[in-house]
Amino acid sequence: MKKWSVLIAFILLIAVIPPFIHVRRHLMENEKPVVETIDAYPQPDFARVVYLGFDAFMANIIFIRAAYYFGTHYVTTRTYPLLEDMIRVVMALNPTLNYPIRFAEAAISSMRTEEAVESANSLLQLGHELFPDEYFYIFNQGFNYYMMLGDMERAYPLMYQGSRMEGAPEQLFWLVSRVATMGGGYRLGYEYTKTKLEVAEDKYMRHLLETELKHYSNLLYLTEAVQKYIDKTGESPDEKLEKLVSSRIIQEIPEDVFGGHYYYDLSDGKVKTSTDGDRGYREIKERKRREEEEKKLKEAEKESENEVPEDNNED
Repeated sequence: MKKWSVLIAFILLIAVIPPFIHVRRHLMENEKPVVETIDAYPQPDFARVVYLGFDAFMANIIFIRAAYYFGTHYVTTRTYPLLEDMIRVVMALNPTLNYPIRFAEAAISSMRTEEAVESANSLLQLGHELFPDEYFYIFNQGFNYYMMLGDMERAYPLMYQGSRMEGAPEQLFWLVSRVATMGGGYRLGYEYTKTKLEVAEDKYMRHLLETELKHYSNLLYLTEAVQKYIDKTGESPDEKLEKLVSSRIIQEIPEDVFGGHYYYDLSDGKVKTSTDGDRGYREIKERKRREEEEKKLKEAEKESENEVPEDNNED
């Protein structure tokens, strides 16, 4: 009986080999259709009901699946249309987690499209609702608008709001200030700096904030002067803003507190500074000046060494 069983098993094995080879060849020669859908997961509102108490466990499983989904798409299309939905299910199952949202919003926003940024910011807004005291979820919404889309108008309010929140690193203030300067948001920068100065107690920090406030004050002052000049003459001022003085709209052009110079950008009609609000501009400028002097000195020494001495011997 045993011999007959072995024989039958052997015959069956031989019989399935040709179809297996055929199917394998077909799969290798023909591109397999890829069908991705979120239907395999429950809607966030019903996730807790579906998994019958295994919420935390399933949240981890789905997040692992989301990470795998990101990895496979990162090396191919670098688009992640299902990632937001997957993370929403994870957060519905375990709302105490915070890393899934941070992971997903960074991945999604990297696509740099309007739709992707809105998707990433939608997750960040969910994070803000779950963790209302953490600055990250508000600040990064503005940061995404600024970095991924260059949308200054939507970026400023969110970045400022996040920077004001308790626990936000002090460096964020300088980052937002730099963004405000580069993007022309002088009024926002002025009001925000003024607010920070009113509550600052540290002497060194007050000095920095007072310098920053003067920086924005100068830019607002020149911006208003430019508008007055345009209203008066019907034309734009010169790039160096000298016409503002010659037309007696202002007495003099103020000194840039960071060591640069102010100018009028004819391309977008804004008053700007060569420093872009960079506090290290003066040191950079001085270092470049020293480097130029050293370069000229070395070139002069090299030319001196290459000169052929004159023969003073008399015949």
